[in-house]
Formats: sequence, C-alpha cells, structure tokens
Amino acid sequence: MALRALTVDLPAGELREELPAHVERDYLGGRGAIAWLMLNRLPPDTAHFAPENLLIFAAGPLVGLTSVAEGGFVVGTRSPLTGAIGYSWAQGQWGAALRQSGTDLLVIKGQATEWSYLIVDAEGTQLRSASHLLGLDTKATAAALSAELGADYRVLCLGPAGEADVAYSAIVAEGRHMAEPAGTGAVMANKRLKAIAVRGGGPLPAYDVPKLTVAQTIIRRRAANSPLVAGLRQNGSAYLLGRAAAIGGLSEHNGKVGRLSDGLPRLIAALPLLSRNLDRGSDETLLAAYLEFIRPNGERSPFPQLEIIAGFARCGITGLHALITIGDLCLRLGLDPAASSAMISFLMECQEEGLDQSETLPYGNEEAVLTALRSLGVRRERRDVLSLGVGEIFDIFWGGEAFAPQVKGLAMPGLDPRGLNGIALATATAPIGGDYRYAMNYEELVEEPPSWLPEAAAAPYETNGKVLRLIWHERIAAILDSAGLCRRLGLMAYQISPVELQAMIAATGTSYNGSDLVRLGERIVTAERLFARRYSDNGGSDGLPERYMTTPLADGPAVGRLPPLSTMTAEYYRRHGWTTEGDPTAERLRELRIEN
Repeated sequence: MALRALTVDLPAGELREELPAHVERDYLGGRGAIAWLMLNRLPPDTAHFAPENLLIFAAGPLVGLTSVAEGGFVVGTRSPLTGAIGYSWAQGQWGAALRQSGTDLLVIKGQATEWSYLIVDAEGTQLRSASHLLGLDTKATAAALSAELGADYRVLCLGPAGEADVAYSAIVAEGRHMAEPAGTGAVMANKRLKAIAVRGGGPLPAYDVPKLTVAQTIIRRRAANSPLVAGLRQNGSAYLLGRAAAIGGLSEHNGKVGRLSDGLPRLIAALPLLSRNLDRGSDETLLAAYLEFIRPNGERSPFPQLEIIAGFARCGITGLHALITIGDLCLRLGLDPAASSAMISFLMECQEEGLDQSETLPYGNEEAVLTALRSLGVRRERRDVLSLGVGEIFDIFWGGEAFAPQVKGLAMPGLDPRGLNGIALATATAPIGGDYRYAMNYEELVEEPPSWLPEAAAAPYETNGKVLRLIWHERIAAILDSAGLCRRLGLMAYQISPVELQAMIAATGTSYNGSDLVRLGERIVTAERLFARRYSDNGGSDGLPERYMTTPLADGPAVGRLPPLSTMTAEYYRRHGWTTEGDPTAERLRELRIEN
C-alpha cells in the first residue's frame, strides 16, 4: 500500500495524495518518509521560520496494529536550532490514531492567521480558533480538547513555552508524552498551531498476522527473562544511571567536575525503593512509555528519567522532589528537558565566570532553577536570553563556545562524552545535532549487550568496535523509526533482534531480505547526512565543544580521559563510504538510490 500523505496548508486547505511507490520501497515510512519529503519537497533555501517550512508528523506501518512493540510517532522539520533536519520522537497512541484516520504522514505548511488548532479524522480536517486554549498548559489543553471534541480524540499540543517563543519549546502528546529533542515545537509555534486533535478507528489489519504473532511471542518470551527489561520497567531509563555513574558518564558543574556530590549517588541508590510509588500503566509495549510518581497526597507527576537527572545534575540539582517538580514543569510548559538543563547549566557557569552579570542562577540553587523555568511560560515584549537555545547564544559570551553543551546548535543531553567513547562519537556526528539519542547507542551503559551486535564488546574507554557498533545502532534506529517500532524496546532494552525486525516489517506487506534491510537503514542515515552537509547553518561540521576535547576531568571514574574523536571520525567516514570530510559521495548516493 502506498504511503498516504495529508498536506494541510494553513489556512488555505488540504491535499491528500499517495506518495510515489518507490518511496515506500526505499524509505518504508515514518522517519524514512520524512527524510525523503525534506530532500525532495522542501526548497533548499527555505528559512526555518518561513511559512513554507514543512512540519511533518509520521507513524510507520506497524503503528496502529496493536503490536507489542509498537512505537509512537516521529515529527520532523527544518530545525531552527541547526538548519538540518530536526526530529522529535514521542510515545503514546497519537500516532496510531493518525494512521487509523487514514493518514501515514501529516504535513503542515503555511501559517495560520491566528492561534488555531487542527482536527483530523476520516472525514477530513477542520481548523478552529484556539483563543480559548491560549495560556493553558499541555495537560490542561489535552483535557480541554477531549472535553470539547470527545474522549475518542488524541491530542498533541504546545504549552505556554511555545506560545512564548522559547527556542526549545516542545510538543507534548496526550498530556504526558514529550516529543524530544527540541526544534519541532518552535516551528509548530511559528505556524500558530496550538494543538492537533486526531480521531482514529479500530486497530488496522496486518498483512501477515501469523508472522507478526510469532515475532511478538519471541519478543515477549525474551523480555520476560531479561534483567535489563526488568530494571527498565522498574525505573525507566533512570535504571541506567548506576552504570553511567560507575564508569564516568556523569559529571557536574556544567561538565567541570567528575567526582559526584553526595546527592546524585544517594538518589541512584534510592531508585529501587521509589519503584513502589510509580504507576507504569499498561504493558502493551513491555516497557512503560510513561512512569508517574504518586505523591503522598495522591498527586501524579512524571518520574524523572535519565536525561532529566543527568542534565540537571550539571546544574547541581539532585534532590528527588526538585527533579520531579522540574520534570512536571517541563511537561506542562512544553519545554525540552535536555535543552533546558543545558541552557541553565551554561548560564550558571557564565554568571560564575563574570561573563553574565545578572546573578540569577547560582549553581545548585533549586528555587532559582524553578523560577527560571516558570519564567519561560510567560510571553514578553522582548525575549529574555534564557528563552534562546544554548546553540544560539554561546558566542555572545566571550569564551562561551568552549564550554557550551551543544553541537551544531542542538543541546547535548546530560551524559558526559569523556567517559563514553561511543556516546562521544554519536554526539559529535549526529546529523540532527549533538544528541546521541539519534542512534540510541546506550550499549556502554548495558552490562551485557546482545550477541547480535557487531564485533566484540569493548570497555567504554576503548575504541575497538565502537565505530562499527555506532553505525549498526544508527541503521537499526532508522529502521525502527521508519517501521513504527518502539526504539526504546529495540535499542535501549535490546529486545528486538534483526530477525524479529525483519519478520515484523514483512507482516505489514513490505518484505526486505537482510542486505536490503541494512541498505534501508543506511539510505535514511545518508539522506539525513546529505541534508545536514548541504543545508545546515554550520555545514554540519562534526565535533564536540572544546571542554570535552581538550580538558579531561580531574577527578571521578573517567579522570584524565578524552575521546579520540579524530581517529574514530576518520574510521566512521570510511565505513560509511563518505569523503574524508564526511560528505556522501555521488557514487554512494547512486548506490543507495538517493534522489535530491
């Protein structure tokens, strides 16, 4: 079945079309189809905030089939933070509702004349005024539209931070699922689109139900005996913090200090005890897509995960209740947590060094951090520096480029790359900017990675096998995102082997042999690389901030270590078949059938 695209030109109208058949064959759907659209339907000179910029929501062919490993959705655009393709990923059922409504890709272009919200269902689309929703947080917006339209609508929306033009504002689905990393929320805000409400139908039929059932059964059996899955179900990605701390993947004081203060180890040690206060929802995806912490008074808040805890540890914030409050604020306001922590830790150091005279963010001051976050939900006549992304402002502070936690304009999440060579390479080379979650290569934080990973496992500080393993993770992440499978289950938990991956995709009616599946992943990664190198704001140059390349930590488990990035990058380019500068060659583009 050809990919079904619905283009909504704000406020002109809608166009339904089926994409050319080769797009499904070469890119499958989901993230892959976004990459094709960005290369082939977006004029290369389109500015980030031009009405013509595309904001594309996509769910792969396995979404909506009630699959045990079903993913959520991917949203892509030309990122205002980097100029390259920017992606955000989110869990939940909004993507399933989109596909069940008859749409695989929802493409938003243009700009509404006023703040509006969009309704999508099998009958078509409606654009309505969102004046009554302005100022509402993401939870309240989802609740208001559910009450207005009916509980059968799934809602994604912006919070007050998006309305206030915060550069790292984020999209939130169903009042609980944050679409990360940042970039797409700012484009949605620029289009004056407060929310999108989608009504789907029942589960979609699979092309080959027996094949899908067998693959799901294998995954369930494997997961039932996996200590890693048990740990991730208990505390989510926060379960990986213990390993990260032990091998030097965490640092404090904006990356200046490797020896952790007492608060963070104490929090990590308490995680198993906190599990009794968590609501994990259903087990449909085997890993809880959303963990809620239940306070003694019955109030519920999102339980902080790895990126929030590691990110705000850079700011000296390690108290559980402060982190829970921060996570709840980010969700309600619609703020990307990784970008928020990067921005605050950077400004803390600028103020300590006298580069910023405001003195509003003393290191480790919980109330100052909460006040700063709350201020981001208030629209101002003149934008405060805090509302800009760390990649936008590092060069306005003399010497700030050396220690600003960003790559290519995108904020770096909290893991310190000096203790993790694989994470370092992923952060430096990701075409979306400095976020290792592009490839989801958490294997250095896993005690026993699966046997199907290429080459032998290497210690975090070693380099052997790291390049090949990163490329493997990149390809598998691209395939999972394009198929509509849960990237956390497939990579962070390593429960979907290439055999099940191939079988589940075949169950949708599109079959690939092993080599074709590898080529699918490589094609998507290369297309994204091509866009970054041709059209991003800084030419898509790979690297890390100076601090992480030249200043080893003086204490902690990773003391004295620096990532050998030049050596790894050269091998990375060579294995991809790119030039020594990291550009896909014309020969490689022809081989992969990449059109532009």
